[in-house]
Amino acid sequence: MRRFEGIFAVMLTAYDEAGEIDARAMRHMTDYLIQSGVHGLVVLGSNGECPYIDHRRRKNAVDSVVEACAGRVPVIVGINERGLDSALDMATYAEDAGADGLLVALHRFYPLDEEAVLGFYRRLAEGTSLPILYYNFPTHTGLALSPQAIARIAAEVPSVVGAKETIFDVEEVRQLVEAAGEGFSVFTGMSFNLKATMEAGACGAICPLPNFVPRLVLDLYEACRGGDGERAEALQNEVYTYAPLLASSPTPHAMQKEALRLMGHPVSAAVKSPLPPLTPEQAEAVREFLASKGMV
Repeated sequence: MRRFEGIFAVMLTAYDEAGEIDARAMRHMTDYLIQSGVHGLVVLGSNGECPYIDHRRRKNAVDSVVEACAGRVPVIVGINERGLDSALDMATYAEDAGADGLLVALHRFYPLDEEAVLGFYRRLAEGTSLPILYYNFPTHTGLALSPQAIARIAAEVPSVVGAKETIFDVEEVRQLVEAAGEGFSVFTGMSFNLKATMEAGACGAICPLPNFVPRLVLDLYEACRGGDGERAEALQNEVYTYAPLLASSPTPHAMQKEALRLMGHPVSAAVKSPLPPLTPEQAEAVREFLASKGMV
C-alpha cells in the first residue's frame, strides 16, 4: 500500500458563472501547483467546500484534477460524509477515475462510539483498493477519537495508511505517531504548526497555504526534514504572517479565491451556499494584504 509524505496542497474548488465546476480553472491550478513543486494534491478537502457540493459536481472536480495531473503527483480525493453509502459512491468513483488515495472524514450526527467508527472505515476499505487517510478534524466533524483509537483503526484496517491531524495539540500528534508506529503517515492539517509537528514525527502537511506561497511551505518542510532548526524557525515565523489570509474568518474560502484571482489565476470568488460570499470589505482586505507582501 502506497505511503504518502511531504506537502500536499488542498485545492480550492473553482466554479463558472452557472455554478458548475470550472474545469479550465481546475486544470490551471493543478498545473500551477505541480510546477511549483508540491508533492501531492487534495481535491475536495475541507478547503475545497466538499460538504456543500453535490456528488455530480464533486465527480466533475475529481475528473478535472486527475486528468490534468496525469500521474505527475499523487491526487487524494476528500470524502466528507455522514454515511457509508455516499462515502462508497465517492470512493469507487475516485478509484475508477484514477485517484491515488482518499482523505476520509466521518461527520457525526448521531452519537458514534469507537466500534461504530471502526466499522465504517472497515466497510469503506472493503469497497475500494485505494489507501485511506483518516481525517481528524474534531471541531468540524464533531467526532473526536483518541490517538490510540485512530491507531487501532489503522491496525485493524490495513488500507488506513495515515491520518491528517487538523488540531493544535502537538502532543496528540506525537501520541498518534507513537501509537500507530513506523509506516503510518501522520500529516498536520495546517502550516502554522508544521515545524513542531514534524519534530513530533509528522511526515508533512496537507494544507491550503501552498495555493498562495508554495515555495515558502516547501522550503519550511525541507528545512525541518534536513534538521536545519534555525532556518526552519525563521520560515515558520514567516508562515505565521499569512494568518490574515487563512484564518481571518471562520469561512475564508471566498477570500482565498479572491487572493488567487488577484494573483492572476483564472479563479472566481464564488462559493457554494451556505458559505458566505465575499464582501467588499473582505475583498479590500485581501488586496491590501497581498500588496503588503508584494504579491500583486
